[in-house]
Amino acid sequence: MVTPYYDHAGITIYHGDCRDVLSSLSAVDLVVTSPPYGNQRDYSFKAGEFVWDEVVPPALSSIKLNEFGQVLVNLGLIHRDGEVVEYWESLKRSMRQNGHRLFGWYVWDQGFGLPGDGQGRFGPSHEFVFHFNRRATKPNKHVACRSFGREASGTSQRSKDGSTSELGCLGEEIQPFKIPDSVIRINREMARNVGGHPAPFPYSFATFLVLSFPGTVLDPFMGGGTTLFAAKENNRRAIGIEIEERYCEIAVKRLGQEVMDFGD
Repeated sequence: MVTPYYDHAGITIYHGDCRDVLSSLSAVDLVVTSPPYGNQRDYSFKAGEFVWDEVVPPALSSIKLNEFGQVLVNLGLIHRDGEVVEYWESLKRSMRQNGHRLFGWYVWDQGFGLPGDGQGRFGPSHEFVFHFNRRATKPNKHVACRSFGREASGTSQRSKDGSTSELGCLGEEIQPFKIPDSVIRINREMARNVGGHPAPFPYSFATFLVLSFPGTVLDPFMGGGTTLFAAKENNRRAIGIEIEERYCEIAVKRLGQEVMDFGD
């Protein structure tokens, strides 16, 4: 067993290479993580030794999941030699080889793009969330309905042949909350908000993903601990793994020492 770097009130942090730590962990319900985008970060490896295909896909595909476990992976675009690099293909292959499927592919709308000419491209203002699982489970309804209390008017769904079928919601009152959209509209954050971490994971974005499915949360590329902090603030158990000790220190400081109530 690996000794935790931090273990308090339902939140556990391990300092080390996630490929070594994951084999000692029990199954979890939800993975929320934002690993490096391609070979964009060296971690604690010597310069040039971090190879994305050798670290991220094998780590994520080795995670032990409960029967209805869900994996949500945030990845952004990389451009090299004038083209988009589809570096996530190795992750998709590795997950499939280990019995997972690419169940969903969502867009994180980060708001307005940063100023500049984009080197001929439109201003970057989105990233992706790849959703893997073995079995589907219903997402939590945690997104507020703007039309809550109004009478539903949508009554039909069109099929391939052009015919429509009744949905049975005519006249019903619109519920207060709904499942998340496939486009997640949350503004990005600057690095200064998370203790100087070079790739900040916005708290509101992490919270959105954490709230989308129930159970114990795992972030094997923890960084500054935003996923764990979001889990803590919502009374969820969480596990984080990070290879760089200075980010473990940042995470512990953010988590503080408040005790959470997980119920029975």
